[in-house]
Formats: sequence, structure tokens, C-alpha cells
Amino acid sequence: MVFAWTVAIMVVAWHPWIAPASAQNGGDPYATSGISTGYSSGPPIAIQGLPTWSGATPTWLSGARFPNLGMPNVGNPFGYLPGQGATSTRLWLRAEYLYWITEGMQTPALVTTSPDATAQASAAILGLPNTSVLFGGGEINDDGTSGLRIKSGFFLNRSGAFGIEGEYFGLASQDDGFSASTGRAILGRPFYDTTFDRETAQLIDFPGVVDGSLSITSDSKLRSFLLAGRASLCPTCGGNCVTCQNTDRVDWIVGYRHLTLEDGLSFSENLTSLNPAAPGEIQLSESFQTENEFNGLQLGVTYQANLRRVWLESLLRVAIGNNQQTARISGRTSITEFGTTETYDGGLLAQRFNSGKFEREQFTMIPEVGLTLGVRLFDWLYATGGYSLVYLPAVIRAGDQIDTDINPGLLPPEDNPLTGSNRPRFRFIESDYWAHGLNAGLQLQF
Repeated sequence: MVFAWTVAIMVVAWHPWIAPASAQNGGDPYATSGISTGYSSGPPIAIQGLPTWSGATPTWLSGARFPNLGMPNVGNPFGYLPGQGATSTRLWLRAEYLYWITEGMQTPALVTTSPDATAQASAAILGLPNTSVLFGGGEINDDGTSGLRIKSGFFLNRSGAFGIEGEYFGLASQDDGFSASTGRAILGRPFYDTTFDRETAQLIDFPGVVDGSLSITSDSKLRSFLLAGRASLCPTCGGNCVTCQNTDRVDWIVGYRHLTLEDGLSFSENLTSLNPAAPGEIQLSESFQTENEFNGLQLGVTYQANLRRVWLESLLRVAIGNNQQTARISGRTSITEFGTTETYDGGLLAQRFNSGKFEREQFTMIPEVGLTLGVRLFDWLYATGGYSLVYLPAVIRAGDQIDTDINPGLLPPEDNPLTGSNRPRFRFIESDYWAHGLNAGLQLQF
């Protein structure tokens, strides 16, 4: 309103058909009126209470724009300036390096050993005082890992009130494992014998009985994709508010989220009998794979505080939808005796009653929080750093799906007829997963 009245006064003062004769002749009829003109002579162009102009361009409309808010686009990663009426940049792209720590995968004890002089009947058996666990029996794949996150957005209108954004992040595959070649004194894979109700072990290495090698590999992967709309909640003009001159911003986020968490455990054995009365070789392989595939609605809110050269954004999002849980378990054993090789389905921990593909769907919610600090390097470039946390409740992990209760009659070649329990068996066993850590990157704006 002030600007409109000022312009009107300018028109009246300068229009040759309207301006007073004294003004046209260079006089100042207001020189003694108490109204400041800002000129030593010439027409009146300001009145008491309005900004004083010192020339053709008012200082309050000069390149400084709004001095109390800082320089244009300073402390604003999206390029809008309150009072401008339009965004100077509408497209932004951010690339970040991630270093996150994740919740590890729990496994039962998978490899055991005993001192050299241990008797065969007590070798590598859990619960005995001389037995130690070499791999498993706790968390694996729980170290910090690197990753990449890419974010991009575009404002649909010049005020920046509405926009769309996309995001992708992925963590590098986390892996852990165990490897033992032939020649070790005592090595075994422990399990519980349901037929005789006791702990026992399959021997991989034992002097004079068997010589073998064992390899166990694991991997865990987390990936996410997001496509969402963004609407300014405060101020509703998208940060272009002349009256309140608010540089901070609050946005709603509504969109689609896809996320996958994958785990895998694989076993490989090569055994050679050292018993001259029963020569032969065994090659065994097993695989436990799980996948959690989430698809759902992404809701969220962001608050961004803009300062002169920096901005600070806090983020709270919750994804609501369906988690497709899939487990794949398989085993294969090849036995060579007297030059003849026969292959059977099943291994040690993967048998007839727990092998195959198992699926189910679960409703879940995935919360996420984040904090990002941006520092302006150039008008078009910001350095960013921050912290993120993602929490996935009720997911299935490969290690949890291993059943170590085994009916030895199911070991290849399977007893016929089979007696005893149908173990190992499959059950969906859930656990919680989280990933959190630091991020650092650069943001471009155009």
C-alpha cells in the first residue's frame, strides 16, 4: 500500500499536465510546509512517514532489497526471497555421501572348534567347556558402511509454494563371513539332534576321520526410492511474504515410498573321508535369502530456518504401507562313492520341511528423522552436512530363519521311511532394523 501511494505521488508530481506550475518551473511550494522531499530543489516525491528517496531509484528498492533480511538468496537453498514475489531458482540437486551404522543380523552359532586332543564324541559340540564358537552366535553385518543419497526438487510455481521432489539412497553391501581350508585339527557345524535330544555337530575337520573346507558368506543391502509433492504450510505463499517478511519455511510432504532390505547367508562345504573302509567325498551348499519390500504412502513435514549464509532443515517423515516379506531357502548335496556321484536336495540346515519360497504381507510404518545444515559457498552452490535415522520394525532377516533343530534322518540320503520330527522347519521370525549416521554433500540450484 505504501508503495502504491508513493508511485501515485510520483505521477502527480512529475506529470507535465498535472504537476503544479511552480514544480514545473523548478520551485518548491512545500519548502516551508514541514514535508521532507529529499531534494534540495525540485518536485516533492515523499511525504512525512514514508521512506525518503535520494535519487531516481529509492534506496529501499535498490539492489540491497530488504537489508534487514540480508542479501538475496543468502541462507536459502531453494532460491526464494521473501518479498520478491518469485523464486530466482526453482530447480535444486543435492548429492550426499553417507556413513551409516546399521542393526546387525542375528545368527545362531554356525562354526565351532575344540582343542586338538578332544575325543570325537565331544568335538565341536555346543555347551561343552572346551568348545568355542568361531562364527555366529551373535550379530554379523553390523559394521559402519558407506552409501550415496541423491535428492532433487523442482518448484511448480514461481512463488515456490508447490513443488515435487525425488530421493534415492543406497548403502553399500555389508558382508561378513568365515573361511577355513583343509588341514585344521577340529572344526564342526553344531546343531541339536531332535532324535536323541542332544547337542551334536557335523564334523568338517577331525584327525583320521574327515578332512574338509568350509566357507560362509553373508550380505545385507538397504535401498530406498521416494517421489513426493511438497506444499508450503507456513508461510502459504512459499516464503514470498511481503507483510510478515518470514524467511523460515514449513512444508508438507506427501508421496510414494519404496524401500527394500535384503539379507543373505550362504554355506559351502567340501569333505573328504579319511576312513579307508568308507572312502568318498561330499560337496554341500546351502542358501538362506530374505527380502523385505515396502511400498506405501509417504507423509512428512520439514522446518527450515534460514539465516544469512546458512540454513538448518529438520525433517520428520513416516511411511505407511505394505511390507512384502519373502524368504528363500535351499540346499544341495552331492555324494561321490567309488567313482559314482549322486545329488540330493537338502543340506544340513536346509532340509525338505524348511526349503522353498515363503511369502507374506505385513502392514507397517517406517519413521525417519533428519537434520541438515547448509552453508552457502556460491549463489548456486551449498555445502551440506547432517544426521539421519531410519527405523524398520518387524522385518525378517536371513539369520533368524535358520532352525538348528535337526532330525538326522533328513540328511541326504534321507531315511526311508522317515521317523522322528519334521525338523528343521520354517517359521517367519521378525526383528527390528535401524540405520543411522552422518551425511555430507553438495547442493546445486538453478
